[in-house]
Amino acid sequence: MARIETRGVNLLRGNPENAVKKLAWPLMLSMIVVSLYSIIDSFWIAGLGVDQLAAIGFVVPLGYLIISIGTSLGAGITATVSKYIGEKNDEMADNAAIHSILLSIITSIIITIIFSLFLRELIIFMGGRGIALDYAMQYGRIYFLASIFIVMPEALYGLLSSEGDNKRTMYVLVLCAVVNMILDPIFIYMLNMGILGAAIATILSLAIVLMIILYWIYVKKDTYVKPTFDKFNYNQGIIKDILKVAVPATCEMILLTFITAIMHFIILEVSTTDYIAVFENGWRMIMLATEPMIAISTALVSIVAVNYGAKKYENIKRAYNYSMKLGTVFGIAAFVIFIVFAPQLAYLFSYGASIKLLNPTTTFFRIFAGFFIVIPAGIISTYVFQGLGKGVHSLIFTIIRELICATFFAIFFGIILNWGINGVWFGVMVGYTVGGLIAIAYAKWYLGKIIESKDS
Repeated sequence: MARIETRGVNLLRGNPENAVKKLAWPLMLSMIVVSLYSIIDSFWIAGLGVDQLAAIGFVVPLGYLIISIGTSLGAGITATVSKYIGEKNDEMADNAAIHSILLSIITSIIITIIFSLFLRELIIFMGGRGIALDYAMQYGRIYFLASIFIVMPEALYGLLSSEGDNKRTMYVLVLCAVVNMILDPIFIYMLNMGILGAAIATILSLAIVLMIILYWIYVKKDTYVKPTFDKFNYNQGIIKDILKVAVPATCEMILLTFITAIMHFIILEVSTTDYIAVFENGWRMIMLATEPMIAISTALVSIVAVNYGAKKYENIKRAYNYSMKLGTVFGIAAFVIFIVFAPQLAYLFSYGASIKLLNPTTTFFRIFAGFFIVIPAGIISTYVFQGLGKGVHSLIFTIIRELICATFFAIFFGIILNWGINGVWFGVMVGYTVGGLIAIAYAKWYLGKIIESKDS
């Protein structure tokens, strides 16, 4: 008996441009809110002092690594389950879904063990030193011990996205952000827990989200895929399909964390630990502005996977081209905002005890405004390969953009040409631009090749 299609599945199988629009907007809103609460975290912590703010700068890249492992699993889940939905193979879709949940649990356990044993060494590797290292350890012990509440929700977002159910992803992400915003000042200041309170507030909000998603899947039972244990039948092919996307995507994030450590050392070569805070908190605002592009790209993964499974390759090209146009519009808007409102944005991290960071952060934002001209299309061009199940291609683009281009130009302008810290910022921006152009050119060529192969 054929399963009744949900609205999300109908959307994935329909007009590709319409699917991009309707799937991207909920993700866009939720991602912006999530990034906003990360920025609000920094806002509250900035009131404690520069050392606490710098401590977060050392921990956040490691936190992003864990989040990204969950996101990478989610991307593999989306690509795999969506492909089976495109093939109209519901039995395999259900089996892939329960494989995904078990993988996320195992991954969470492994991460908790590793970070519990080597947390201090990892923070030192990220450049942590002095009193900032002690604060970073306070935050990290709580945050990383509860890795299951970080990894599993991210993986389950991928499961919801695989069937085009991005609205419910939006609901829980927004709820998580709102709860965290409420709990932050309570734990940090009212309960006088300082930086430790920020970690507890974050974990509690994530735990609530996980409980809600599990309720939808196992109590309400209204998702299209049915990841119940009676549907489980170990399939090495499913594991391979998930990991073909998830492992390269995880390697990307490990690489990004490694490159962040390199960037910290480059910054410290030309300046002081104050500029670690400028970089990390400024970069959060940059990432907030890229969330619309990431949302479009994430929506594209499930659309590409469904149409790839259905062998509708022209729809993949249409979805990609429309996503590029939409992403470029958001990029131009971000460019204007960062040029015009740089001082106001910088003040979010530069009030009270951190006021000395105001002018350096303003300069950071104005230099990085150029980042938004090319990078939206570069991000979208990278994500399309996750939908095609070609995670290695995405990894290669990250290596080119981050390790080869951004790092090289940061060293070239900042150290070799002796332009100092502003040379580092300019070099990173130039590197991202060059890497983005390479990704765009290759993606266009690759999609053309797929369509030609179908016609021949």
